[in-house]
Amino acid sequence: MKIVNVGLIGFGTIGSGVYQLLESNRYLLSKRSGIDVRLKAICDLRKEEIRRDVKDIQITDDWKDIISNKEIDTVVELIGGIEPAKSIILESLKNNKNVVTANKKLLAEDGNEIFDIAGKCGCQLGFEASVGGGIPCIISLKNGLVANRVMGIMGILNGTCNYILSRMEDDGLPFDAALKDAQRMGFAEADPTFDIEGFDSGHKIAILSMLAYNKRIDYNSISIEGITKIKEIDIAYAKEMGYVIRLLGLSRLEAGDEVDIRVHPTMLPFKHPLASVRSEYNAVMFIGDMTGPVSLYGKGAGGLPTASAVVSDIIQIAQGGIGSAAAINISKDLKYLSFQKRVSRYYMRLNTLDRPGILSKISGVLARNNISIASVIQKAIDTRYVPLVIMTHKAPEEGIMLSVKEINDFDFIDGSVTLIRVEDSFSVGDSDEQ
Repeated sequence: MKIVNVGLIGFGTIGSGVYQLLESNRYLLSKRSGIDVRLKAICDLRKEEIRRDVKDIQITDDWKDIISNKEIDTVVELIGGIEPAKSIILESLKNNKNVVTANKKLLAEDGNEIFDIAGKCGCQLGFEASVGGGIPCIISLKNGLVANRVMGIMGILNGTCNYILSRMEDDGLPFDAALKDAQRMGFAEADPTFDIEGFDSGHKIAILSMLAYNKRIDYNSISIEGITKIKEIDIAYAKEMGYVIRLLGLSRLEAGDEVDIRVHPTMLPFKHPLASVRSEYNAVMFIGDMTGPVSLYGKGAGGLPTASAVVSDIIQIAQGGIGSAAAINISKDLKYLSFQKRVSRYYMRLNTLDRPGILSKISGVLARNNISIASVIQKAIDTRYVPLVIMTHKAPEEGIMLSVKEINDFDFIDGSVTLIRVEDSFSVGDSDEQ
């Protein structure tokens, strides 16, 4: 039986999950894979605290001790952030050690050098845990769909946001109350900005797009919008019209090999495969030119699901199954679709004074920007300002943004227009609606 010695750097939620998994399932792993995974060393700043709970394993607070240990075959980096994580990964690869990481931020924002070194040094880099927690997104894209030209990706990639939107939908909670509940349940951090503003989903769709199109991704070029502007009234109107609201990461291959990558709240019809994904669960849909839509579903976060992905990478590397540099052959920069070329349906909600002529002024603005109205909802309520909801036909984003800017300047509007994109098709991009 092949023995693989592992050095673990970072003993937080995921790192301790890896330790727990190896302690619980080591025999099962060796039986299934023929690989005996041995945790030889742990690096964490809480050295003395960990030493009280973990026996018979070297404990250090200096990551260089892990890299210089000649017995260690695979380094697992689980500290997150850019530095020293980047130095740890690069030094490990240069010292002929395989690397497994869950560091989506590093790979999405500053991963080009890492992928370049991994492709040249003869060692392997596993990062299944960087996207989707326990969902095998990366291996499905790199191996299972390797014969396909990937036309698009659509995913619910953040469990915190999905839990919040599910609570707003199920119980009519306002955003702040749903967020507090997510924090109480452990699905949201004390500072939830990274999740609710869409940055986490942005990192994940960047990594998936990089693999799908084999191109370098500039994270700063991705259009990212979070869920903080979604109100319970939007959830209610969506439901009335046969839709749910989910935060989606979307990536679509356009004509001329331009790619449209974005993260934003999206209205999905009840019948859409992703519409039923609730609570803290995640789902990813790949659209291959040969397979059509392929969906994966499961827990997208948490210590044990993510630890499962980490250990899966360790085993696959030991078996030689991650693949060579060709599997992450990132050779050119991606060409991005400009927002002027984007076309979608839109939900618009605005609070207006209830007086004659207002709707005609708003529809006039939309008409001047070549936007056709599909439906209008306005319910009489006993307040000075009343909500007006407009659903458009497919329209250019440039025209929508010009319209919103002009409408926001009207003196009969209270606050700003709320805008949510609508995806009616099961694929990425082309709507069934004409």
